Amino acid sequence: MPGRLAGLPRKGRLLAPFAFLATLLWAGAAAAACRAPGPLEPATVAGHYDGDTLRLADGRRVRLLGIDAPEMNYHKGAPQPLAERALARLQTLAPKGGPLRLSYDRQTHDRYGRDLAHTFRVDGVNVEETLLREGLAVTFIMPPNTALADCLLGAEREARLARRGLWALPDYSPQPAARAPADGHYRLLRGQVTSAQRRGDWVLLKLDRRVQLRIARADWSAFEPADPRAWRGRTVVARGKIQSRNGRPQLRLWHPSQIEWSY
Repeated sequence: MPGRLAGLPRKGRLLAPFAFLATLLWAGAAAAACRAPGPLEPATVAGHYDGDTLRLADGRRVRLLGIDAPEMNYHKGAPQPLAERALARLQTLAPKGGPLRLSYDRQTHDRYGRDLAHTFRVDGVNVEETLLREGLAVTFIMPPNTALADCLLGAEREARLARRGLWALPDYSPQPAARAPADGHYRLLRGQVTSAQRRGDWVLLKLDRRVQLRIARADWSAFEPADPRAWRGRTVVARGKIQSRNGRPQLRLWHPSQIEWSY
């Protein structure tokens, strides 16, 4: 990937981080199967929580790395669109009582005590890649677990271009940041960067004077251009789950794949 980027003009390098617009860069990743970034650990599936979380026979909970499936909302209302379909597909790919192989990235557990792992069937098929390619999940690349980022983003790009699954739904098309509700749902927001600054441990970008994009300075090193001021006045599309912070909508960004410059 670095070698390909080096040959692109600056505009191409700016667009490259966002997978589904950099067609030439991601074509190879979309066609190639994701491979385990490290040793494979055998496990047995005991149950499923939703489309991106399962339970093993030894009691461990596993959060599938690199993806985010629609929420089932067991305790707070109806399932999100296609949540039940994503769960059913995970149950097919990794059936209860069946074998599974786990491959860990750099961070092995989250704050909830769940294992963070890439999951593979015994035939070598990567479960996360399959869900992304079928449009039943979106990428969720969180550093330092980025070993399969290129491959997973390529699989998602294929689904979006084909309008499969989630990508056929209106909520998964870019929407104006000026009207975005802070409802915790996954959305794509289009807006102009009206302010950009470093504040303490954060880089803060604001879309249409309304939605704040928050990026930890430790993560910002992967974003380009590195000077936040270069983002001012640009129209971008950012994506993720919109939350409310101090009564205002905000979107947390962890990885460059969550934002693109729009032309």
